[in-house]
Amino acid sequence: MEDQYAAEIGRAWAHLRQGNATDALHEFEEILKSAPSHVDALYGLGLTRVAQGQKETAHSTFQKCLEIVDKERAKGHNDRWEMLQRMISQRVKETKSA
Repeated sequence: MEDQYAAEIGRAWAHLRQGNATDALHEFEEILKSAPSHVDALYGLGLTRVAQGQKETAHSTFQKCLEIVDKERAKGHNDRWEMLQRMISQRVKETKSA
């Protein structure tokens, strides 16, 4: 489950907050090698790519993330998925002009 990646996600977010996008990118990509549908890692990867000026790549990452969230939302109401859907949809719009 996603909880097994909590420490890695924490490190990746810490790198991103500290302005170290290169290390954040590495951490998020490592998680995604084992768990390609890990929504938190995909979202973080998208934000990291935005930080690196890779708006087009960030857009496709957010799109993939949104597809996963949309599938989960279709299974029934869940506050987490609803919140994520709104957040990610906003990022898709922000990066669309790439």
